[in-house]
Amino acid sequence: MKSRMIRNLIRQKKGLDLLHMLQGEEFSRLKALDPQGVAGVEFSLQELLRQMAGERHELRKLCAALKPGAKRLRDVLPLFDASERETVEKLLAAMDRTEQVCAKKAEQNYRMALGLYDQSRSQLDFIQKKLTPKKNVYSADGRMGAAASRPALLKGRF
Repeated sequence: MKSRMIRNLIRQKKGLDLLHMLQGEEFSRLKALDPQGVAGVEFSLQELLRQMAGERHELRKLCAALKPGAKRLRDVLPLFDASERETVEKLLAAMDRTEQVCAKKAEQNYRMALGLYDQSRSQLDFIQKKLTPKKNVYSADGRMGAAASRPALLKGRF
């Protein structure tokens, strides 16, 4: 059971390394203004996060099976022998460092995506403002349009 827990931690560490790599890929796609590429990387990121959540859930089950009532790996760590405990602690420290790097990269990607959104939104607003007709403009038949600024009653004959 302890070896299964260590293998689970190794898979989680490799998953975090892959997460860091995918976040770098996402940033490069954002810089290249490639929305289809960003969407593809986002799907991969979401699937990876789903799998990693499953690994963590499985690790909690293994901890509870090893020591009833244990919810965290730190609760069952005293049950490991010295070499296994050292391996687990090294893996946990490496995972913590990688998680911190991934959190910073996620914040960087978020800021880049938000900046690109704001830029696109302001450009679109500018274009719409320029295309919106002003009050005194020519109509489709070449005459000066007289737009009524208030409600008016139309009279006409058939």
